[in-house]
Amino acid sequence: MTRTLTPFRLAQGSIVLGVLVFAMKLLAWHISGSTALYSDALESLVNVAAAILLAYALRTAAKPADREHPYGHAKAELFSAVAEGGMIVIAAVLILQRVLTEIGHPALPRQAALALGLNGAGGALNALYALFLHRSGAATRHPAIAADAGHLVADALTTMGILVGLGAAILLNLPILDPIIAALVAIEISVIGVRTVLRSLSTLLDRAPSPLVTARVQALLRAHGAGAIEAHDLRMREAGTSRFLEFHLVVPGAMSVAAAHEICDRIEAALKLEMPGVVITIHVEPDGKAKREGVLLG
Repeated sequence: MTRTLTPFRLAQGSIVLGVLVFAMKLLAWHISGSTALYSDALESLVNVAAAILLAYALRTAAKPADREHPYGHAKAELFSAVAEGGMIVIAAVLILQRVLTEIGHPALPRQAALALGLNGAGGALNALYALFLHRSGAATRHPAIAADAGHLVADALTTMGILVGLGAAILLNLPILDPIIAALVAIEISVIGVRTVLRSLSTLLDRAPSPLVTARVQALLRAHGAGAIEAHDLRMREAGTSRFLEFHLVVPGAMSVAAAHEICDRIEAALKLEMPGVVITIHVEPDGKAKREGVLLG
């Protein structure tokens, strides 16, 4: 079933879930008056906004390349992840403002059993949907889906911590724990938000692939580049689900264009088999351009 669901459908599911969970946590805060539950409800509101932005980003990213965007629209997912991280940080600031207001006169939650039950149910739904997103496989191909799944997991863990903390506050009759827990939530989600922003910005700035990916590309060049001399100036970048790879391929100066083209075709076929959808640009050069660096093939 999960294989038939598109990333856009998964994002729509996140919106529906987000609205439901936010309603549950908002009600929990309303009946309890707890600052900690307010912080959890506010984070769930961020989930709703982020899911709406995610759906829009995925729809935009799916558009084909056009005259104004010759490399496609895949980076829309990364902008979505940056915006989500920013909203998380804003939520943390609002929570801290609430903490500063309430810490002078803390109180234990009202109707604690019902409020904590509602909040716990909302956290469980978030955890289940995050697991569903990971098992769908979309999280490994779409950075925005991965960011959404990660945020849902963090939300579920936050909810668990809040339930334990408020349970302790009630049992020990320590109302001061309520705003303290909210402050800890704010610190936790602000760290998550900053990390999300920095990770996405790094990819937007065309961060180099991992050493494992680079090593695999080099191995494929060695295995399928017979007839060429070397491959140098290898560069690779990612944009959402799209990958772009380019390098210079040095061949003997007397080699015909047809023979050089055959080598390029062989290399491209191997790379695309390993990395479906990769866009490859190969600049063929004569042996006088060899640098004796990069990947030596001959």
